[in-house]
Amino acid sequence: MDPPTPGDPGRTGPFRLVARLGAGGRGRVHPGRSGLGNTVAVKVVRAEYAADAEFRRRFAHEVLRLPTG
Repeated sequence: MDPPTPGDPGRTGPFRLVARLGAGGRGRVHPGRSGLGNTVAVKVVRAEYAADAEFRRRFAHEVLRLPTG
């Protein structure tokens, strides 16, 4: 885990981003905290992928398959 860089957002939606877990060609992954204090993984995708309807469809499908617990 790396500290956030100056270009990383401090918040995304309701989540406060606290570090950087990794980065790749499609975006970055950050550990985040919800308002209730839960720890979550937040993927911040690059703008060109966020604008792509097919990418969003595949990503939503991927999220639905993630294990919980």
